[in-house]
Amino acid sequence: MVWPFLIAAAISLVIGGATAVALNWDGIITAWRGKRVAVLGARQVGKTCMIKILSTGSIPEIYEQTNSAERATGRRFSLKDLDLKIDDTLDVPGDKFHYADWKEVADRADLVLYLLRADLLLAGSTQVEERVRDDMRHIGNWLRARSRRPQFFVVGTHCDLDPAFADLTRDKVGDYYDRFRKLPAVAELVAHCGGAKHVKFSLGSMVTREVGEALVYDIFRKL
Repeated sequence: MVWPFLIAAAISLVIGGATAVALNWDGIITAWRGKRVAVLGARQVGKTCMIKILSTGSIPEIYEQTNSAERATGRRFSLKDLDLKIDDTLDVPGDKFHYADWKEVADRADLVLYLLRADLLLAGSTQVEERVRDDMRHIGNWLRARSRRPQFFVVGTHCDLDPAFADLTRDKVGDYYDRFRKLPAVAELVAHCGGAKHVKFSLGSMVTREVGEALVYDIFRKL
């Protein structure tokens, strides 16, 4: 059974070097209730799964280290309480011909999540690299044109398919993120989208409910 190892790896990505990371849910509710979220990305990167979690899922209050593993503890927060403005039009088709639709939802969003296949980028897929470069040219222009920039996340998905992911431990999280950020396509994406101070990263997977929760938890932790 590989799932326990993937869950442990996903939680390691979330808590990094900390022994406990608690969400300020009241602060999140105050700042983000009713906000608009754009979920962008090519086909088969996990947009539908992400929207489902944001619309109907829940996340734990805290991840903490125990003697044998990391686990979720405390209360659970229902993401429905945020009343995020996510509807079918925000899960736009991933084909490049739909950039006009992407622009429409990105222009009105308070939070833009750009999903990409981290596993394929890390494996050196030239097809994914080319697509990311095409996407970032458009997204970067839209972000720069906004009078008030939305929060922008690069969300790397399908990390469970990266052989290095299952063996990830908390002391290796920084190296894993550095390896991803140093990829040429990712470095160019950051440059096009305003630099490191305007681009946040979350890496993980949505292969199981628990792993998907950890990824979404990480996004809210970094808002």
